[in-house]
Amino acid sequence: MSKKTVGQLLKDYGYVTEEQIQVALEVKKIRDKLLGEILIELSFVSPREIALVVAKQSGKPYIDLNEHPPSLDALKLFDRSIAKQLEIIPLENRPDRLIVAVADPFNINTLDILKRKAGKDIEIFVADKETIFKNIEINYFLLERPIDEEIAKIVSKAVRTGNQTEIPYLLELIINSAIISRATDIHISPEDIGTHVFYRVDGILRHFYVFPKEMHSVITSRVKIMSGMDIAEQRLPQDGSMTHTFFDEFFDIRISTIPTVYGEGMVMRVLSKNVSLFNMDGLGFEKPTQHRLEKQLSRPHGILLVTGPTGSGKTTTLYASLRKINSLQRKVLTAEDPIEYKFPFIKQTQVNEKAGYTFARAMRAFLRQDPDVILLGEMRDEETSEMAMRAAITGHLVLSTLHTNDAVTAIPRLLEMNIKDYMIASGVGGILAQRLVRKVCIFCRREETITGAKLLGMGIPEEMLARNGISFDSDVKYMRGQGCEMCKNTGYSGRGVISEFLEIDDVIGDLIVTGASPLKIFTTAVERGMIPILESGLIKMMNGVTTPEEILRVAL
Repeated sequence: MSKKTVGQLLKDYGYVTEEQIQVALEVKKIRDKLLGEILIELSFVSPREIALVVAKQSGKPYIDLNEHPPSLDALKLFDRSIAKQLEIIPLENRPDRLIVAVADPFNINTLDILKRKAGKDIEIFVADKETIFKNIEINYFLLERPIDEEIAKIVSKAVRTGNQTEIPYLLELIINSAIISRATDIHISPEDIGTHVFYRVDGILRHFYVFPKEMHSVITSRVKIMSGMDIAEQRLPQDGSMTHTFFDEFFDIRISTIPTVYGEGMVMRVLSKNVSLFNMDGLGFEKPTQHRLEKQLSRPHGILLVTGPTGSGKTTTLYASLRKINSLQRKVLTAEDPIEYKFPFIKQTQVNEKAGYTFARAMRAFLRQDPDVILLGEMRDEETSEMAMRAAITGHLVLSTLHTNDAVTAIPRLLEMNIKDYMIASGVGGILAQRLVRKVCIFCRREETITGAKLLGMGIPEEMLARNGISFDSDVKYMRGQGCEMCKNTGYSGRGVISEFLEIDDVIGDLIVTGASPLKIFTTAVERGMIPILESGLIKMMNGVTTPEEILRVAL
């Protein structure tokens, strides 16, 4: 391995600046810790980024264990103590080789031990030590006490004896199972002959469990008690929230109920308080799009808007954007709902509608705090939008979100909120629209071919295919997951971003002021280099990230 220090390597790869290293060295004088640990504590860098540096140095691929959990068959090859001692987690046991995630790919002794114990070749992936240890604790616990079996026992006992005293434990298991499955939402859906539990995983609803309908009211009552809702009210929709702990990680659970024909339908949104610290380079933007985005973040003033539906990764992009802003030289204030990740040197506040602390009120307070950069979780109303626009025009950089389908339609949305066209043209620097597409599972992917004619028939415009060198008769290679234990036989694991970035320069600004149609603005933007969101998906498909069906599901 290179003799460079961790700090030097992180700087070389652009994950930290010299100024951040100097601050960390100052902190090191009062904290007896390694420089890398202090950089993580200060949120200048994440464990994931340190692992990425190690992976690049070693020539081994990095793997995100949150997207690629280990198979049970592989876990059984090593006991928990050996896995912790070696700082490894076995991922997949194939006939010809064992796939393993390691914290230190340079440790020859570890690799020798793995090969001797497995009796076959070892394929190495690199992951950060923190995530490896977390996965060891969770997955070896589940190996001994599988959640599905625990749930089946409770349901069987309730059916057999009518005893429902274990409902609190059942609810805990349902939430834990959702977290392990990387679900963003839990749907508890009453039907005629039973209650069904669905999880939304990678944006898709999947059926997991079914319970006798007699258990439904007990389950919903338990959730209501825990989330501060009225247990007696079943005729009106209600909202509530609670906190859940799973292996020392904290989760906010937002609950919503509605009355239905067969009982109260319930949706539980799972929000981790331990959101990963994302780097812009790791989100998957096309290089031209990322360049334009970073150009906006370096500006002293203007508005950068991120648009897309709920669950499209807008908050993740905003957090990655904040890391591109030097908070040691620029004062950054945020108004969020909720605060999902805490940053040092950034003053974060959480809106509270009941207390009267709205986004608009936060904006008024922020302008008296001498800010350079303001992040607003959402531009929800006319007052907030107008204040954000005035802040942008008077020398502040403002980051915020809007709910629109694409970048161009954010303009008529702002006009609907009574923002003057000339203010949009002069105040908004750029609009990023994004979606999340499921990524092909790296463990069961196989190369396939599709023709240009078929892509054209699926709705991808001919000029878009031509820009990417695809003709009617072309054969286009892409990857498709065949389905395996690692991806729960879906062929997909994890999600990545597809996007388009509308840069509002003088030409686009003139079109806005003269009342040009969204179509005219869109075509002009494409002529000036904007990559449309559908084309972003096509590029991802050609690069083996996703499939044709997935980009059409999300982008059309």
